[in-house]
Amino acid sequence: MIRILTGLATFLLPSLLLPAVLRLLGHNVGQDFRCGFSVLFLNSLDASEGSAIGHMNLLTCSGIHLGGHARIEHLNIFKGPFQVHLASQSTIGSLNYLTRGGKGISYGESSMRLGRHSNITKGHHIDLTCSVSVGDYCVIGGLGSQLWTHGFVHGDPPPERIRIDGAISILDNVYIGSRCIINPGVSIDDNVHVGAGAVIAENLAGPALYVGQRLRKIEIDIESYKGKLKRVQDDDLLGEVYLKPNNEVGP
Repeated sequence: MIRILTGLATFLLPSLLLPAVLRLLGHNVGQDFRCGFSVLFLNSLDASEGSAIGHMNLLTCSGIHLGGHARIEHLNIFKGPFQVHLASQSTIGSLNYLTRGGKGISYGESSMRLGRHSNITKGHHIDLTCSVSVGDYCVIGGLGSQLWTHGFVHGDPPPERIRIDGAISILDNVYIGSRCIINPGVSIDDNVHVGAGAVIAENLAGPALYVGQRLRKIEIDIESYKGKLKRVQDDDLLGEVYLKPNNEVGP
């Protein structure tokens, strides 16, 4: 019921009246919080001083926390059971798509965390099957980057298939160029720059500029994946799911 009433309030009420009504619904929002013409179907909203949500957003996730002067701009879609945490002065720009599957696809908890003075710019796709954490003073720049926290390995012969999940961790002062793809389980160290169009399938350690690599052939064997990865034990999942090492389920 809280989700529905919150959605109706954010859709129908003017910005000046909205904070008082949201507080009556149990949300923790400052009087100067501003929300444009958007729909927010949320269980919880925590909006600090000077924070704002722009126009034409459809935000149907579990909850959103906005630090001081944090912003979600326009035309974004957040869809699925996950939490969004924006630290102070951080921004999610426009036309971004954050998504997570429901029961049978996802398990445990997941969150999108964006550190202080960090910015996700425009037109990016972020999969939150597992959590994604971005540190302070980071930029996911340009447009069209994809962050994936799950993937698949197919057996031979078919139809055997397993899913491999892994959280993504980006530390402080990192720049990601346009149209990069970050694969499950990747960790990116402090002070890393990634050139446009790169596919990041391994951890990036140490400050440097990393750029795309040539196409190469890598043999795969589904049994070898099963032997070195930990299977997720959850009776509700549809199919076999394995977790990469050094990744934990949850935010």
